[in-house]
Amino acid sequence: MAISYIPQNKVFAVCTYQMSSAPQKFSFSRKKVNVYYENNKQPVLTVDDKNIMVEFTCKSPWNLAGSLLAFGAGLIVGALLLSNPVGWVILGAAVVVAGAVMTIKAITHKCTDPLNGGQWFLAHNSVKINGASAITRSSILKCGNSGVLTPFFDEASAKAAASSIANKNRWELGINVVASFGAGFFLPSAFTGFGTATVAGKVWLAGGRFIAGFAVFSGINYAFRGGMRWGHETFGDVSDNTTYDQMNNHSEDFVNPQTGKVEQRDIDQNSLLGAPSKPDDFVQDSEDIIQIKKESGPWYKITSYKKGTVAGKITNIVESRRVHVNNVNLQRQLEGLDGLNRQQLRTNPLARQLLNDLNSGRYPEWRNAATHYNSGRMNPSMVDDGRTVAASNSRNSLKSLTSNSVQGVLFLIPFIGTIFSEEARVDLAQGMAADLAAEPNGSKLVAKTPVD
Repeated sequence: MAISYIPQNKVFAVCTYQMSSAPQKFSFSRKKVNVYYENNKQPVLTVDDKNIMVEFTCKSPWNLAGSLLAFGAGLIVGALLLSNPVGWVILGAAVVVAGAVMTIKAITHKCTDPLNGGQWFLAHNSVKINGASAITRSSILKCGNSGVLTPFFDEASAKAAASSIANKNRWELGINVVASFGAGFFLPSAFTGFGTATVAGKVWLAGGRFIAGFAVFSGINYAFRGGMRWGHETFGDVSDNTTYDQMNNHSEDFVNPQTGKVEQRDIDQNSLLGAPSKPDDFVQDSEDIIQIKKESGPWYKITSYKKGTVAGKITNIVESRRVHVNNVNLQRQLEGLDGLNRQQLRTNPLARQLLNDLNSGRYPEWRNAATHYNSGRMNPSMVDDGRTVAASNSRNSLKSLTSNSVQGVLFLIPFIGTIFSEEARVDLAQGMAADLAAEPNGSKLVAKTPVD
């Protein structure tokens, strides 16, 4: 099937990383131009042409800027809840300043340098224009910022794809901001006990668990992202979409201009190895991976993955604990005993039952807090101490459950961001299919063998 070459001014560009809702147009960037489509204002583009006429608003610098600002703000807010917040507040302020600098860079971001550092895939290598391989409507440009750009001939299809992709990227940015704020908020409290920890414990608290947490987070996200792509390729609307298949699976050999060596590069394959791009990527320690399970009555079981050694064997060592979310029943029972004297408590059936519970070890906190504990009979002092402990346990248990629940949710939030990122790629692939249906002929300048 014949397929069109790409003339400037006639072909729109849509990028998986764009946050601006409009498509742009590909532009030539090579030094020598003498092959045109219809007039001298429409050069036919090659692999040396890696630019657009108007810059996209790119999600890459905005993600970093927004995440730094949110992380710094979270650090400051979280630190203010501590008894000695000065150092954390200073660190938070420094991160906010870094975020402000990145915001300026995001506002003034230009696509030119990242695009020039990118690579065209699926070019027409047997057709040379000014010494460089020609590109066609099936070619794909991988940007140096990791975005993927494709050519559209139909303006309506390009606008629809660009708008949908931009919307998803904005959602992803918002989710990353929330996750980064939460990561900053909980970071200061994560160092509680640092001063009294062993040397190995300090190593773990200072960095070991964050490295291990990032490894676990990356592995889970790799599997999650791979599962989404497999689902789309197997059952989704892009199961037979050529563009989507090429983004996921196509790779080519390129000569590195700096080393002269041949390197194999892919368009956008799922990768386990990747540098962290946001603060919350690192601040995903093992304690954030939790499971909360309802048990009988008011009890909940909280299971969290913990470190086993400084090396961080966190995937197979599990610590479980039970927290009493609601001590209202015990409090009510003790309130029923309030005001009774020793003799009345001695004969009261409820007091005798609670004493048996105490002696059997059911309420260890109450027993330890009792100033005048008597295993033979309940006394008014024991009732007062029990009421104090029950009220305190209710507050602490609820606080503990809330904190762990929030951190667990924060650990899951970046995976929601991955969903939006992956759906943006699907939008691009579906947009390409719509473009081909709307403009099957493209331009009048066609190649009979698009890829060789």
